[in-house]
Amino acid sequence: MTSPEQLDRLLSDLGLQEAATFTAVCGDDEDAVIRAFGGDPAHARPMLLDDLREQYDDEECVLVSRSGATVVVVEYNNFQGSREEVLRPLSRLGRTASAFWNVNAVSQLSLAEDGLLSSVLDMVVPEDPFGARPDAWEPLLDGLTLGVGGSWGAGLAAVERATGARFDRAWAQGPHRCVHITEVPRYVLGQGLVDSPLLKREPFVGYLADLGPAAMRRMRRHALELALQHADLGTHPLATATLALGDTGDTGDTGDTSTAERDRLRHELHAARDLALSQSHALRGGEPEEYTPEWERPSELPFRRAVVFGVLAECVTAYRPDADTTDWLPDILSSLVTAMTGDGERTREFWMVHHLHGAARRTD
Repeated sequence: MTSPEQLDRLLSDLGLQEAATFTAVCGDDEDAVIRAFGGDPAHARPMLLDDLREQYDDEECVLVSRSGATVVVVEYNNFQGSREEVLRPLSRLGRTASAFWNVNAVSQLSLAEDGLLSSVLDMVVPEDPFGARPDAWEPLLDGLTLGVGGSWGAGLAAVERATGARFDRAWAQGPHRCVHITEVPRYVLGQGLVDSPLLKREPFVGYLADLGPAAMRRMRRHALELALQHADLGTHPLATATLALGDTGDTGDTGDTSTAERDRLRHELHAARDLALSQSHALRGGEPEEYTPEWERPSELPFRRAVVFGVLAECVTAYRPDADTTDWLPDILSSLVTAMTGDGERTREFWMVHHLHGAARRTD
């Protein structure tokens, strides 16, 4: 195995230490690997690995080569080899591993086998792997330093161990094929969600049947109602008043009066958010540093309320009296994410709505 220190030096020499993805596939079918990345083998051309960074304007360019009994794909400033839609098909060709990082220290170490993601972890915060076998990386990381004090070279060393690839000087200076790729379409749902029992009941059956704008409208209201329940605000007067805007169509709008009422509601929501946030901070100051599970901290409930009050204010701001009242909610799901902590049925339902909403938005 090449040492992490050697691999770090190689990355530095190649100019790939800031943003790259290395993917290794056990097997010898380079053309099949290229197709799994969304490329056409017939359009491949020779290129030196040293020249990859010069393709900066073409982020969809990959370099493909052989290293022992593996096919290796290298990307500069791109991450296609870290995606489930690429890794799972590749793993049907042979065991597949990839290491991805970027300039913002976003990173991912992935292991895929037999059409599934076995184990995926963050190289900066590696303590929470996920996948069909979350611990599959564990024996392959022995002696490697990830997290604090680690380096991208350690991630590459793990890919070497998983696949038998060798990212040494001989490989780096050898022949490579440059291919332009087209992004592989995203899955509607990933492997951790596609078998969920939620998909066998309404409203999820209906969402899947019509993943379009109408479903997005319903999903936004669904997500907001889940967040209100999770923050124990389902019957709060400010929540009721906000939802009434869409429920009634604000048919009593008479210009300045209605506008003044909405301004007052927004002001009250902002005040409620600030108060809840202050309460959360006060409680957090008296809590122990270590608290398990994190979402059961006493400070968590007022924090959730602060997030939800802020989202309600966002909804009031976005409301327009002359707009279609079935489409009055803005895209609030990403704003609600931090309020939906925990592992109960309500949070699982929210995350399913969140994923389906993203799929519907891609088809819009």
